[in-house]
Amino acid sequence: MGKPAIFIVEDEAIVANDIRETLKSLGYDVPGIAKSGEIAIEKVGELRPDLVLMDIHLATEMDGVETAGKIHILYDIPVIYLTAYADKVLLDRAKVTEPYGYVVKPYDERELHSVIEMALYKHRIEREIKKRDAILFAVSAAVEWLLRLSRGDAPAGARLRDFNASDIRDILEPIGLALDAGAIAIFKVEPGPDKTSTVSMVYEWGCPAYHPALYKPELKNFTFASKGLLRWEGLLNHGDVVAAAPGVMPDEERPLFTLLGVESGVVVPVFVRDTLFGFIGFFDLAARQRSPDEIEALRITANLLGAAMGYQ
Repeated sequence: MGKPAIFIVEDEAIVANDIRETLKSLGYDVPGIAKSGEIAIEKVGELRPDLVLMDIHLATEMDGVETAGKIHILYDIPVIYLTAYADKVLLDRAKVTEPYGYVVKPYDERELHSVIEMALYKHRIEREIKKRDAILFAVSAAVEWLLRLSRGDAPAGARLRDFNASDIRDILEPIGLALDAGAIAIFKVEPGPDKTSTVSMVYEWGCPAYHPALYKPELKNFTFASKGLLRWEGLLNHGDVVAAAPGVMPDEERPLFTLLGVESGVVVPVFVRDTLFGFIGFFDLAARQRSPDEIEALRITANLLGAAMGYQ
């Protein structure tokens, strides 16, 4: 993980340079400095820093409060105000922009460091909660759609219904977008007479940069052993989640990721009527580790999809 990037908005050059050197000494990256609100909005949009230090009193047409408000709305980047003084009217305006803290000038280095660290932590937690909620909302909508598709004229005890690929793609898309995933793929596991299961990719959704892999013959009727996935077979049958990323993924498991054109992923078993139907993989085009909250949301996704697929 790289250094947190902090953008400075300060119209006094000497003060801005002093803040920059202090931030660097504290271990932060400073990708830029802006002297006006207009320039700050443009640069923050380009650079997408982790946090903005904003002088509340900018001697420009757009003051710090207005600038912070627009950054909050446009980019959802946390802002900390720097102020030498502030009257009640100004503070009331500032509160509306939902700042992550205030630092009084002349600032104390330890106080500045503490406020920044708390702001970064708070924003990271808030983003994880928002993402988890977005995933679960997308899942609930997808499952409702899947249940509507499942309600047919099939009698009780009939074989599991095969869904149209376009229907499944429509179901997976909102989940993929909420997850910011590169691809989602569903694999079906078919037990063989000799207790050797075969695996086939049956459904997929991909972001615009993903190259479809659904019809690759290498992803049809393969065994766990042939792709170096014997570890997965044991974990999935026990209902465990597989998190795979460079550095923690055994080399023998790389072939599947190479075929899919992805670098990392989370694989979750899908049980239908208490029997392993297969697994659903949430993959990323670049190496990425999912948070525990995200993984829990993906487990809920798989459980709900399995319940809906088994519903008649």
